[in-house]
Amino acid sequence: MGGGGEINKMALVEEIRSAYSKIKDKERAVNSKRYLKSNYNFYGLRVPDMRKVMKEYQNLNFHEALKLFDELWDSENHEEMNSALYLLEGYVKKYPLEIWKFLMQRINKATSWDLVDEMSTKILGEILVKNINLINEIKEMSLSKNHWIRRISIVSTLPLIRKNKLELTWRLAENLVYDEDIYVQKGVGWMLREAGKKDRLTLRNFILSYLDMKSYAFSYSTEKMIELRKIRKEKLKEHEEKER
Repeated sequence: MGGGGEINKMALVEEIRSAYSKIKDKERAVNSKRYLKSNYNFYGLRVPDMRKVMKEYQNLNFHEALKLFDELWDSENHEEMNSALYLLEGYVKKYPLEIWKFLMQRINKATSWDLVDEMSTKILGEILVKNINLINEIKEMSLSKNHWIRRISIVSTLPLIRKNKLELTWRLAENLVYDEDIYVQKGVGWMLREAGKKDRLTLRNFILSYLDMKSYAFSYSTEKMIELRKIRKEKLKEHEEKER
């Protein structure tokens, strides 16, 4: 493994594909494609197995890793795209800003929640924690016409939440709780729920201020605050009666 030329790059890709072909599962591939609603092809692999294979390529120099990433990311195979992200995670600490810029040029191909969330929580979010000057870029992403990029913006705050830095999550959620896309709504609700584990009172006040938020966002965010569902139900009933 290693080497920097075009031949070696393709040799690495073929090694990975050969390893995956030996452990592929046709039935799992069909089920995964249906579950993830992906347009890409599948081998039918388990995440631990993919991670184990990709761990063998962590000795590549950074530029070789980027070339391998592109081959996997552009392959039209969903699990190869996941593998590209697993590969890049090993270089985040050493090359954070280079990776951020690199992914921003390729982000539009992340078109399913698992690819989006892997990129957000394990790469972009980790970079954001130590490069808070990137917040404005995240805010811009929350305004994107691409609903996957809007989800990326909010889900990328998870590492910040884990560090008890919740302000960006609250700020993004203020607008995204009304998003029409269900995957964005679910992402918002998920991050609100996680933020609530750090600051339950602020989450409660937030929800009470946005009781009319979209249903998926409300459902996910109130998973640990069931009592607020009764309040929302009563408020909606009052509103309906006034509208009559």
